[in-house]
Amino acid sequence: MDLITYQDYQGLGYTAASEVDVKAMAGKAERAIAAITDYYYEDHAINQDPWPARAKAYNRAICEQIDFIKATGIGSSYDNGDDFKSVSIGRLSLTPSSDVKSDSLIHGVCKEAYALLAHYGLLYRGRGSAVYAATHF
Repeated sequence: MDLITYQDYQGLGYTAASEVDVKAMAGKAERAIAAITDYYYEDHAINQDPWPARAKAYNRAICEQIDFIKATGIGSSYDNGDDFKSVSIGRLSLTPSSDVKSDSLIHGVCKEAYALLAHYGLLYRGRGSAVYAATHF
């Protein structure tokens, strides 16, 4: 898909990742955002969107996801390994201070990206017309 280049990333005001990081993480970020939006921009041309703010929000969501991957190292649901909520052995009890997966992700994307997508209607799962039948019921 390759929607985001490093120049796009910088142009949208993002600076946390280097050009090498963006190239390495863009694919994972784009796949996560595409999946949560039901692949909206695979069915519609992003550069012909009649609502440019929606297309910009989609690209910003990808940038947010890149920054999340850069900050946490979590690019997919299985990257966090054998994380645990708590472990008790005898009198010893271990509980991590925060669980990055459950605290920072909503359906596989970071909260910032999710909020952008929700605000511009890209998470809508209803049926818009007889031409398009949503894959999620």
